[in-house]
Amino acid sequence: MCRLEETNRTVQKECKNLKESFSTLARCEQKLTSDLSSCNQVYEEEHFRVLAEEYHSVSKQMGESAKQFSEIVHVTVNDPLKKLAIEFGSAQSAIKKRDQLITDLLPLRKQLEKLKEKERTGTNIARTEQLKRSLSVMEGDFKSTNKQLLNDMNTMLELRADYIEPSLLALIRAETNYYGECTKLFNSLVLHNGTSPNRNSPKSTKSEPASSELIAQFSQDMQAIRALSIVADK
Repeated sequence: MCRLEETNRTVQKECKNLKESFSTLARCEQKLTSDLSSCNQVYEEEHFRVLAEEYHSVSKQMGESAKQFSEIVHVTVNDPLKKLAIEFGSAQSAIKKRDQLITDLLPLRKQLEKLKEKERTGTNIARTEQLKRSLSVMEGDFKSTNKQLLNDMNTMLELRADYIEPSLLALIRAETNYYGECTKLFNSLVLHNGTSPNRNSPKSTKSEPASSELIAQFSQDMQAIRALSIVADK
């Protein structure tokens, strides 16, 4: 039960971190694309300007996707786990009640044992019978409480997967939707702008480039960057 409770807290914490990470990524990318779009140098080349503006548009759409992801995870994962956490509190209260019964039983048993060793006077016999009745009542309460507690804990442990599995599936679906939307938007951005060095050429195609073409273009762009005075070796 303790491990289950600890796992529940850990999952809640990590889901919160995951939502915050997605939101932070979206904010950073929007800041990046906003700064890029407002840069004066961007407007010196029409294609570069269009690419920067479309990239900024994609980043804003991804921000909305991150927001939707956060809302879905909150409803389908965090809320159910918070409700489950309440049950752990109830279980802890029941355990404390059971333990308190044990604590109360021990002094009575000791008193009863001491009385049995004393002389069997009328007073001691009456006191002994009174302690036996009190002890019997308390032992009955303990047995019923302990039995109910064990049954409830076993049921809770048996159903934990049935309760948590829908939340896990919802989390996976939410991530699938988020990354799927991300892939769709960025693929559209890449295909729309193409990768040809002569970007304004009417012969440029919107078909998806091969990996070898992307690598070659990347190598060419990196060589051009390394040739710049700001990065060239002195």
